[in-house]
Amino acid sequence: MLKKILIVLLAALMGIAPSVLHAARVTPMIVELEPTGGRSVARIELSNPGQNDFPVEVQMYRGAITEEGELQLTPADEEFLLFPAQIVIPSASQQVFRVQYIGEPELAKSEVFYMKIKQIPLPIPANQSKVQVVVNFNVLINVVPDGVSPEPFVESIQSAEREGVPGIEVRVSNQGTRFFLAGTLPWEISGVTQSGETFEERRTPDEMASAIGVGVVAPDRARIFFVPLEQPLVEESIKVELIQ
Repeated sequence: MLKKILIVLLAALMGIAPSVLHAARVTPMIVELEPTGGRSVARIELSNPGQNDFPVEVQMYRGAITEEGELQLTPADEEFLLFPAQIVIPSASQQVFRVQYIGEPELAKSEVFYMKIKQIPLPIPANQSKVQVVVNFNVLINVVPDGVSPEPFVESIQSAEREGVPGIEVRVSNQGTRFFLAGTLPWEISGVTQSGETFEERRTPDEMASAIGVGVVAPDRARIFFVPLEQPLVEESIKVELIQ
């Protein structure tokens, strides 16, 4: 199940075609670090099964995700030790990157960062006409201190329609001190259809990941998720619960 969720996240973060996904792959795509000690270090592997060299540079960013799901990145290289920062990965080989958190050791809540692996375009000879696809990977890195916990809270629900598909818009906030992934939790949705029939459905994590992505919700933040339904529901009757 987690493998499927990570593939959904990878495609969502990069917005690239499946054929490109097979050219290079990063594992893992979601990492948890502790602020201090041995678990403040992670190793990220990039595989290059292709026939060409794969030059990359790596940078660290603090991440903030708006309610609408827009990722906003602020440079945070000073909060991490990263090696190597630039490298050319030969064809049919792998490279392991070592990332260590060295920022504030006394955190009151979890913090969201991203490790951006950017492919560096290769020079194209002047006498050649060639299209070059450049790939970026965003690895989600959460720094999580001891004693923190998430608290998902459904703040509002309303009927909605996107591209002709009926559904609901759900505003979910995190009133806890630890991040959670809304798309990796089961959701229970109930209500009354427009024709007066009772509607009850439990969506699996796989189904939610397909609908909303991984759905990172950091502490003191909120996200608005659109969940498609087979038929519209009476707005006043809708109930949603995220099961932990």
